[in-house]
Amino acid sequence: MQLKNFNSISKITAIAIVSSNALYAENYVSVEFLQYDENSNRVSVSAPSISASYDIGTDFNIKADFVHDAVSGATPSWQPDSSSGASGRDNSGDYVYENQDFDEARNAGSLMLTTRFENRDELYTGIDVSRESDFDSKSVSAEYMHYTDKSHNQSVNVGLSYAYNEILSYDYDTGSGASKKEDSNSLNIQAGINQVINDHSAMKVEAFTILDDGYLTNPHANIVRDYNTANQRLVTENRPDTRTAYGVNLKYITMVGDSVSVKTNYRFYTDDWEIDSHTIDGDIYYAFNKSVTLGAGLRYYTQSEAKFYNKEKDFFTNEEYASSDERLSDFDALTYKASIDFRQNDKVSYNLGGEFYSQSTGLDATMITLGMKYKF
Repeated sequence: MQLKNFNSISKITAIAIVSSNALYAENYVSVEFLQYDENSNRVSVSAPSISASYDIGTDFNIKADFVHDAVSGATPSWQPDSSSGASGRDNSGDYVYENQDFDEARNAGSLMLTTRFENRDELYTGIDVSRESDFDSKSVSAEYMHYTDKSHNQSVNVGLSYAYNEILSYDYDTGSGASKKEDSNSLNIQAGINQVINDHSAMKVEAFTILDDGYLTNPHANIVRDYNTANQRLVTENRPDTRTAYGVNLKYITMVGDSVSVKTNYRFYTDDWEIDSHTIDGDIYYAFNKSVTLGAGLRYYTQSEAKFYNKEKDFFTNEEYASSDERLSDFDALTYKASIDFRQNDKVSYNLGGEFYSQSTGLDATMITLGMKYKF
């Protein structure tokens, strides 16, 4: 079901660009379990993962991650309405926008090497591999961080990632449901500046561009063309084979006293599909004592719809590009977050987190994470 969003940045590059990993380098092994569930019997994900980090002397660090996603449920799309007498792919009868069931599993792994030079500049290089029954992705990434002063209060970074994806598409148009392999490419370039403002706050400004080309259509999403005419038919959606996106990220972190920290983030995104989005994210953490840290947060997201999106079954006729995938619609969403971290001793710690997501389209979801970390 193509669980990985192949238009997004490589996980490794994202991690590296957010902050200098060398500042937090340590030897550890961590395990985590994630449970994600949507309302109306839609998508359910169970995902155990393991992560390990190891310093090789003072100049190198290697980090490895592995996750297995077991997914079941349903995702909405136009389908033949069996109650109207419609059957299979013969385009008789009527159509209904309802959930189509699926089961999927994904295995994904990543490796990242951090190299620290004599002047303590840092180079991050990584690879990601993800595999599903109908989607394979391989990506490479690199990012360089340069300190502009001896005090290390300011740094600049430039990073990029390249992903090659293979997608199994289903040709609903032919009536046979035949499948074939397609491919796509994604290049992500980011550049930013980090600034320590004072002894308790820091900020980061970064800009990015994403260049996608190839098969960008969702092969599981259908549309209706020429509804209520002699030529009415159910076909696979069709998206442009290129997308160019730009955006900026603004991050600010501060300490309030000795026990409270606040993280805020604003992200603007725009692309030539005419999707504009804004994300405002805030988290607050309170160190209750040396062992317990409590966290809470709120995220607001809004986006405009793609220029070729429409949810109505009587809209599309001969348009070249057309989609009824609600992820391309205009919507708002709120995410409520809470977490607790418990430090048993200098080596062992545990974390429990929960999120509730509510989207204006009617989609609600909960996500629970439980993890343990061992330092050595």
